Amino acid sequence: MARYIGIDLGTTNSTVSISNLTIHGDIEATTLRITQIDEDGYNIIEDESLPSVLYIEENGPSYVGRYAKRMNSVYTERVVKESKRYIGEDLKWVIDGENYYADKVASFFLDTLKKQVEKYYNGEKVDGAVITIPANFHFQQQQATRNAGVLAGFDKDKIHMIPEPTAALLDYLNEERKMVPAARRINLANGAKNLMVFDLGGGTCDVSILRVEEDIAGGIDIQELSISQYMELGGRDFDREIMKMLFRKYLTEMNATQKSLVEQYGRSAVLNLGECFVDIAERAKKRFSSQVLASQKDYYEHADDFDALVYRELLPAAHLPAELVRMVTITKAEYDAAIKALLYKQFDTQDKNIETPILHALKDARLGEMSLDEIDGVFLVGGMTYYPTIQSRIYEIFNKRIKPIQSINPMLSVSRGAAIYHQQLGAIRYNTVDQLDESKFVTVPKGTIIAATVPSNIYIDVAGGDPIALLEKGQSLPFEKTFKDQFYVSGIDNGIAEITTMRLALFTAPNAKAIRTKKLKEARIEFKKPVKKNSKLVLKVTCDEERDVKLRAWLEDDPSEMLEVYVGANEYSQEEKHRLKEMHEAGNVIGKVLKGELI
Repeated sequence: MARYIGIDLGTTNSTVSISNLTIHGDIEATTLRITQIDEDGYNIIEDESLPSVLYIEENGPSYVGRYAKRMNSVYTERVVKESKRYIGEDLKWVIDGENYYADKVASFFLDTLKKQVEKYYNGEKVDGAVITIPANFHFQQQQATRNAGVLAGFDKDKIHMIPEPTAALLDYLNEERKMVPAARRINLANGAKNLMVFDLGGGTCDVSILRVEEDIAGGIDIQELSISQYMELGGRDFDREIMKMLFRKYLTEMNATQKSLVEQYGRSAVLNLGECFVDIAERAKKRFSSQVLASQKDYYEHADDFDALVYRELLPAAHLPAELVRMVTITKAEYDAAIKALLYKQFDTQDKNIETPILHALKDARLGEMSLDEIDGVFLVGGMTYYPTIQSRIYEIFNKRIKPIQSINPMLSVSRGAAIYHQQLGAIRYNTVDQLDESKFVTVPKGTIIAATVPSNIYIDVAGGDPIALLEKGQSLPFEKTFKDQFYVSGIDNGIAEITTMRLALFTAPNAKAIRTKKLKEARIEFKKPVKKNSKLVLKVTCDEERDVKLRAWLEDDPSEMLEVYVGANEYSQEEKHRLKEMHEAGNVIGKVLKGELI
């Protein structure tokens, strides 16, 4: 029997959902509870979210989840967190002499989620899933995510990708379709809607503009109009701002400095104190959100009424010296003041605020700049959007014309939508039109049509010439392009006339002449035999509907001989893969628990 699995591989938390058909023919998505070790390291618990944190015990097993998160304040050098921010890059963590790149780290989370699904299905092996990615991930980040899935034991050809905002919207639309039209908040009966999907998760802020409409057969057409630039902004950044504010208050109350605390109690105690403040910030955010929701007041009209809300928590005596334990107090007004720079572009000095990606998505829409008035609805995704001040700020950005729509569960909707997408893969068709022409849409009864686009410009830096656009932002998918008379075999000028390897420098930027660019990992062409420099080279790029990029190359005078092109993914030897498999099978504590080997 086919199994439909959706995985939200998050920066701070990951979730996994499955999808099935009900007896009424509806698609029902369910998020699985994930087995993990609690913060104290003694008890086995279950939760719908798995903290995306890895802890490698000295001469021992590996842990992911809550216990690993807590160990960050005890053995920081043995813990990897927020690795998703660096996936597809050369950054690595070295633990016990072993290199851990972000894709390798992600494989531990995916392995745990995979085993959780297999336990749910009574030990049945699963090898396929849909793994979500930020809409603005470039192809190397996406390829590294796919690589993580392969390292976790999934079949490369059975790993599918979908942007996180689109997945969350699919979950919401799936639930709405079970309601009578009059009860739906997104009413497609009277025509297409331009929806802005605002996704503020644990580590990234992702904004997409999607044109959504319902066809006469009840199917859903989704066309990407715009994708914001990648922004490393998420709930963790908000928590850090609160942590810094609480630390300042604490030092004032203790009549101390951070330096004096380190000298008296040690660096680890102060780091642990900081982690405690981060945890308090997260719990305060959730408490304020719940209190606002419970009041049943219209927050948009009565926001000031909630400024006096107070959250109090005693610092944990189990993790701190007794002299450092005291009551911590924060009001909602203090919380909102501390995060102001993350909400308003005018107060931000680091270009990390929720306003910037919204404006960017409007400005760079594929058919021309859009105005706020052209957006019919704003759909919120991600745990941080549960906080009412975020909702209110977006309402303010849209000149108080649109009240944002929240997903059924912002923390779980992405993996739920991914599972729904997995189930509908057989019915989904991709629309590849360059313009929004209704007559060209493919109709699939009660299915989904997703028209995907390239999320960012990718350039090849050519020595002595202008950069060449390998991929162009907004390009409809799938597509392919062949470059002739633009590339020549080149290499380091070391006096050797023939070479066996050629490197291509890649970067992403708003345009080829931009001052600010982001360098990507180099692509590499391997020649099967030494080739003379300055020989003409033909390069062909293909990009499928799921944004999987492949490069092909051949010499112009010998088109029959295809060359190997590596586009920047980490390459692991068979020995390294075997070692990692052993770590997943023998060293993963959660994996042993799920298989009944540890109780």
